[in-house]
Amino acid sequence: MDLASTISRPLSNVLYESSSTLAHVCLAQHGEFIGRGSLICALHSITNRSSPRFLYAKSTDAIFEGRGDTERFSFIPYASHTVQQLVLKLPQTAAFDALVESYFFNLNWRYGIPKPWFTRATQQMRSKIQMSQGSASEINAHFLMLVFSILAVAPRDDQLGVSIPIHSCDDYFMCAMISRRIAEDDYLNTPRTSTMVSPADGTALGCLAIPILASFLSERGRVSEAWKLVGNGVRNAQAVGLHRDPDWRLWQVMSQEEKMLRMRAWWSLFIADRFLSYMLGRPHMIRREMYDVALPSSTNEDGSLDLFGFNQRIIIELAALLGDAIDNCYNISYPPCSEFIAMDEKLAAWRGSVPNEYQESQEITCLRGYQDTEISILARQRYILNTWYLVGRLKLLIASTTGQHRAAQIPRDLGRCRELCISVALELIKYQCDFHDGLVEQFKERQKLHYAYLASGWLFHGCFSLFEACVALLATKERITGEETVLGAMEAFDRTLEVLSETAKHEAGKEGSIANMGINVLQPLREQHFSRRPLDDESLFEVAPNTNGDLSWLTGSMSHRDEDFVYGEDSVGYTLRYETPPKPSRLSSGPSL
Repeated sequence: MDLASTISRPLSNVLYESSSTLAHVCLAQHGEFIGRGSLICALHSITNRSSPRFLYAKSTDAIFEGRGDTERFSFIPYASHTVQQLVLKLPQTAAFDALVESYFFNLNWRYGIPKPWFTRATQQMRSKIQMSQGSASEINAHFLMLVFSILAVAPRDDQLGVSIPIHSCDDYFMCAMISRRIAEDDYLNTPRTSTMVSPADGTALGCLAIPILASFLSERGRVSEAWKLVGNGVRNAQAVGLHRDPDWRLWQVMSQEEKMLRMRAWWSLFIADRFLSYMLGRPHMIRREMYDVALPSSTNEDGSLDLFGFNQRIIIELAALLGDAIDNCYNISYPPCSEFIAMDEKLAAWRGSVPNEYQESQEITCLRGYQDTEISILARQRYILNTWYLVGRLKLLIASTTGQHRAAQIPRDLGRCRELCISVALELIKYQCDFHDGLVEQFKERQKLHYAYLASGWLFHGCFSLFEACVALLATKERITGEETVLGAMEAFDRTLEVLSETAKHEAGKEGSIANMGINVLQPLREQHFSRRPLDDESLFEVAPNTNGDLSWLTGSMSHRDEDFVYGEDSVGYTLRYETPPKPSRLSSGPSL
């Protein structure tokens, strides 16, 4: 069946090429693979193209043609640094303490760094630095990587209470990456003759830092780099046995702190590996038969509730399900729609089984036995957990109805997948917009709102999931008949554009890339598919706002050969009548954060 015959208004070549290019760079560099279930697949499914071709990374040339000078995120040189030189980049004590406190108050609920241990280890580092600058060479580069990671992501605002200059977030990120390189280079330079000192010492600390750095990259639209960094971390973790349970009988006696650090590092890498692989449609590294680490405990040694462990156990369950979805539904073959439906039912059943603390139907402020600070942490945990749940279902359902040269599907199953996709997309858009409105209501000042964006994880989880949900909604709506019955689609698009515009307006620096690029893609799509006057190719760039005021790099690419553009996997051709409009469940925006 001709693909174009299933689409009422296929995307024009110019609109598709511009939107797919921008969508791609929200995730990865040109030439990097984005797999099934992505918004690029959804965009391609509403074109009349029958021969998609992915832009590949060329390997036949020894030079970068036309690369020229490019603006860097940080001017700190990557090479020729020592530990002594890196130590000089640390902020003075007052600023250091303020940034660290900001991190632990706002973000450690996501990463679980034990604060008593970190405080003690930091004091050890300071004492060594105070002895003499030469003694700084004894500081473990893995620990320095963790320190700079925390400084890079720590939310900062005018109320930090310090006037001492501090480096930018990007500079601290670069210092963390330089620390990582020093730690890895140490393996090549250290003779294997000492049983007292090993370059492997502290590897777990570097592994703890990697999910923090991966989040930093993801929030700036560099998801592919985050995925590769996590893969490197998994290899380092396996090299020192983090995949084996700390209570394994063949280990020498470990302290409880050592056990905690190793377990938290392993499970943080596990979650990051599954989530980022799922986001990019790429294979995950950690297989179930590869490790025997016990699940995190929900209680502390004194019997009190460990909120981090309590939440991490549940996230691990979701990450494991997404790994199953990658293995079963994102392999090189195309499973039938029935398998996607079965996987979606597993995800829905998991959501129904989570504790009341993470059920959206449960008003979180009514939970008994929790203090206000714990309620705030639970609210943030609930937001991330439910975002990944909805994104997981959405990408699964996009993949269920896209893909070229697939075998014929049972129309009833295909119709069910499309119905579910529209319902989940609308639910996800409402969830994220409600959450954002709650942030705006609570943090009305510009600086405080930006602070809340960083603390809640909104810049990646919120912006990108909104972007992807809108594209999925449009792509699915355009491949069914009776589009007028899809109630709320235009309103969802408009509300998303408002929220992304608000985000871009209140952001500072480079974090606005996903919000801005989302606007650049969604606004022309909205004009073509919801306006009475179809958007013509010539008016495309008059409608789309510029990213940093310049899209010349994008418009210049229009002269390339047809096969040079990035195309997603397109849709199998079936139509159905969507009789009943979806009714997404009402999701509360959560309590004060």
